[in-house]
Amino acid sequence: MHVRVRLFAGLKELAGGPEVVVDLQEGATVLDLEEQLSREYPRLRPLLASLAFAVDEEYKTRDYALHNNDEIALIPPISGGCDV
Repeated sequence: MHVRVRLFAGLKELAGGPEVVVDLQEGATVLDLEEQLSREYPRLRPLLASLAFAVDEEYKTRDYALHNNDEIALIPPISGGCDV
């Protein structure tokens, strides 16, 4: 199956673009995707553990089973803001 992975901020520079298509076996999970991204894009490896994964615009845990043509967004941690 194929999934489309959207990358933001510095992640897109590390992967060479704002989006990549990843081939996975049927029944693959978000964790399987994370491992595949680590192999295909080793520059992402140090950051993957700190990312959130949104599948079709909903945050999912790493044991979530992916489906063909899912769109996965890799969400970097957010910091900052101000006290009000």
